[in-house]
Amino acid sequence: MTPPCWLPDLPNSSPQNALLTVRLIGESDFVLSRQRAKQIAALLGFENQDQTRIATAVSEIARNAYEYAGGGRAEFFVDRSPQPQLRIVISDKGKGIDALESIYDGTYTSASGMGLGIMGARRLLDSFDLKTSPQGTVATLIKRIPENKGRIPSDAELVERLPQRHSDSRAAMADQNHELMTLLADLRLRESELTHLNQELEETNRGVLVLYAELEDKSLAVQHASEMKTRFLSGVTHELRTPLNSIVSLSRLLLHRVDGELNAEQEKQVGFILRSAQTLSDMVNDLLDMAKIEAGKTSVKLSDVNVHDTLAGLRGMFRSFITNPGVDLVVVLPEGPDAHSLVVHTDEGKLAQILRNFISNALKYTSEGRVVVKAERVEDNIVFSVADTGIGIAPEHHELVMQEWGQVESAMQNRHKGSGLGLPLSRSLAEVLGGSIHFTSTPGVGSTFYLTLPAQPAERKGSDSNRRAASVHILMADDDEVARYLLRRRLSTLTTAPIYEATTIAECLQAITRSRPAILFLDFVTAGPRGFDVLHRIREQTANQQLPIVLLTARTITPSEYSELESLGIQVISKRLGDTDSNQQDQDEQRQQIERALLQVGLSNMHEGPVNS
Repeated sequence: MTPPCWLPDLPNSSPQNALLTVRLIGESDFVLSRQRAKQIAALLGFENQDQTRIATAVSEIARNAYEYAGGGRAEFFVDRSPQPQLRIVISDKGKGIDALESIYDGTYTSASGMGLGIMGARRLLDSFDLKTSPQGTVATLIKRIPENKGRIPSDAELVERLPQRHSDSRAAMADQNHELMTLLADLRLRESELTHLNQELEETNRGVLVLYAELEDKSLAVQHASEMKTRFLSGVTHELRTPLNSIVSLSRLLLHRVDGELNAEQEKQVGFILRSAQTLSDMVNDLLDMAKIEAGKTSVKLSDVNVHDTLAGLRGMFRSFITNPGVDLVVVLPEGPDAHSLVVHTDEGKLAQILRNFISNALKYTSEGRVVVKAERVEDNIVFSVADTGIGIAPEHHELVMQEWGQVESAMQNRHKGSGLGLPLSRSLAEVLGGSIHFTSTPGVGSTFYLTLPAQPAERKGSDSNRRAASVHILMADDDEVARYLLRRRLSTLTTAPIYEATTIAECLQAITRSRPAILFLDFVTAGPRGFDVLHRIREQTANQQLPIVLLTARTITPSEYSELESLGIQVISKRLGDTDSNQQDQDEQRQQIERALLQVGLSNMHEGPVNS
């Protein structure tokens, strides 16, 4: 057998010069190539495991070159740019590898294990490239040099530091056995660590499950307690209302001398009774309103509310209540030719209730100066404000006054006891109306409370609006004739816009393509078993990305389906149209949902469509 040899090439400017070449002539040569690969990897700063990976991959490919091609050579290169790396090129002049694709996809089987060697080498390295043809095979193995290893020795330094004599096969086998034992010990250590981590993970999972169960129990308990509180407040307030109303009515009869004259002391005492009963009655009413809001049973009666008339009514109401001559109530009414055109589409009763709370508090906590009430349009909103020159609220108490029962201790607070429910109730009512409240306040200077509500969209203008109305329509798609009839009746009471019908999803898509509607009411069943695919198809069309869609359904929508519908910008309304078994509250709620959907596109109680239609 020809003795193995290694041929170091001293480096020069040519990148093709190999650091080291091992000719694969005899069986011991691929063992030598393994040794040289490990030695070079060690000199380049690779960790022990990476050294073993590189050496094993080189040994496997070198063995293949010797066994299947009758020999070849292994060349070692150190590339320094752009990415420092160790590159080993193993080539032979055999007949090539016919089943390379089968080896790569894992379908090749060989008694000699050639495919396993190639696949194993691929997994051990950062890059593995194999080019084969009937003239031979070239395998390029690459392992990137870690960036934190500092300076890379030059080729001359590497050649100088390499052992000039290779060890015999017995020593090589001993080294390989030592490497395998080290790897086995590392594997056992990692297996032990993995087992320990799995145990910790299992214990953590059990703890998480217990926590979830506890949270669910506590959530149910909190929900039950909230329901009990709401039920209790609702029941108690209803029971208190009747006797309180009786006390107020009887006190007024006495003060009006219906049953005879009262002396001065009696009149004073009855006055105390009346004021206390009225205060308690107001608190009971606030409690009942809070209970309704928390239970989600607050009904909203939307209508066009004239801001001028609302403020004028509040001015007349509070004039008789002002007992402090040092305080002026100034209500700034809209002026000019458009004074009565400032309109907000909301619940008039709840709007007045919020403003009454604001004005009442302002008068109560202002000993001298004035209270100014006004409203103005800001973009698409109507902003009401109540400003006073009262005692003000310190910054640290801003959150407190918005909490239920929250009260700030002060000399004036002691003279004017409140329930601590007015502002929290006002905020809840504002949210029900789709608005918000906020305030600014400075102690000793005064406070200003703001209520912001969405205004009614689009001003009405004769001929322009008529032209817009002619091009705006509603499209409803439902395969049930009765359902279409009932929905048409419901819509006709809320808008005068034309209503077109489609009985199939194909007709619906054609109608949308011909003329984009202002809003689409779509029955979920009509959309078919692939309803979500249909909705995605509609949304994917550029012209329909902003098309308002209301999905009508009688079935329960799962949370995941709700999330998907929200991502598509689709509103869901429970389908109870004309259901005589449904209670009136459900019917009212559905009507309000449909009206809000029409309002958003400017079609509610209007003879026109939206400006952008």
